[in-house]
Amino acid sequence: MSSIFRSCLYLTQRSIIAKPSTTSPLRMVPGSTLRSAVSHRSYSVNSQSVAPMDDYESKIFQLLNDKFDPVQLQVSDVSGGCGSMFAISIVSDSFKGISMVKQHRMVNETLAEEIKKWHGLQLVTKAPRK
Repeated sequence: MSSIFRSCLYLTQRSIIAKPSTTSPLRMVPGSTLRSAVSHRSYSVNSQSVAPMDDYESKIFQLLNDKFDPVQLQVSDVSGGCGSMFAISIVSDSFKGISMVKQHRMVNETLAEEIKKWHGLQLVTKAPRK
């Protein structure tokens, strides 16, 4: 995201918060969602251009890999590299027949010492499809 866009986005969000009004700053069609009102563009990423994991991401990856033997595991520092927020997606047979709440508890228990240092965690857990 360019710094100009971020600045505009920040100013727009700030002005919305600072000046409440009865009309929305976005013109929306009844029944539509904010997502459909805001234009966005998706880009594909070449797998060779994806940055390798840093040491801390690798540590988290290894802890989860050892505990859950996942079919799929993604660990990403989404805090801009400062290590305060992570996005984790894990697909493991260990989650079969277990509610999502219990799956998340299992991951939280595994990463308990690390999570204490974080600001936030985006977590997706699933059992593999048959």
